[in-house]
Amino acid sequence: MEADISENIFARLINIAGRQRMLSQRIGFIISMLHNTSEPGHDIGDDLSALLKNAVNDFTLGYAILLQGDKDQGLPQFASARVANVLDGRSDANGSEASSGRATIDRFLLETGAALVDLTNGRRRGGQQMSDYSAFVLGPVLQTLQKIVEALEADFEDEMLARRTRRSADVELVKMAAGEIQKASKFSRMIALNAKISANRAGPHGLEFGALTEEIKKISNNITESSQEIMRHLDHV
Repeated sequence: MEADISENIFARLINIAGRQRMLSQRIGFIISMLHNTSEPGHDIGDDLSALLKNAVNDFTLGYAILLQGDKDQGLPQFASARVANVLDGRSDANGSEASSGRATIDRFLLETGAALVDLTNGRRRGGQQMSDYSAFVLGPVLQTLQKIVEALEADFEDEMLARRTRRSADVELVKMAAGEIQKASKFSRMIALNAKISANRAGPHGLEFGALTEEIKKISNNITESSQEIMRHLDHV
């Protein structure tokens, strides 16, 4: 899986995959209904023909985006191993050989295109043929598209977990750095205190040096306060 895929892109890809699932069922239902109810020898009319063609085109475009991305829409090609397993029919989580999702979708597009041509030319398919088509759409096609949705959702969950883990690691590193800063600040205050004692012993000759040690002490205190504030903030991240 590619890294640095934003949450927005994940959401859009999952939405496209979910829409593919919805479109396939809509297409299958309308084609089956028209073949079973419309009068043979007549076309289905321009409105229904356009509706079906648009739905098929939307499905084809969405499928292409899931495979190749779309730069115009700001969607990169997303190399998901899980989606590849679904499409290529690799072994599933149980080690069983899975059917090829790519072949299923290609068959769906091929059979849908042929059924649409028949409808627009006034030809009607027999009941058994349409029954087989409906079973195919409601079975393998729906299952394949559902698996793609689930694969993308699983990828999203994995990516969010990885980001939380990286964030926790980064927080710990910052805490360690802040702790080292606090140690250094404490050490600086000790040096400043010893220097002030030496300056006082030196009398008038140590006045300037004493003023400098006071400034060092103030800086050290400010650093300590800042590092403590960082630590308090990180505890709530």
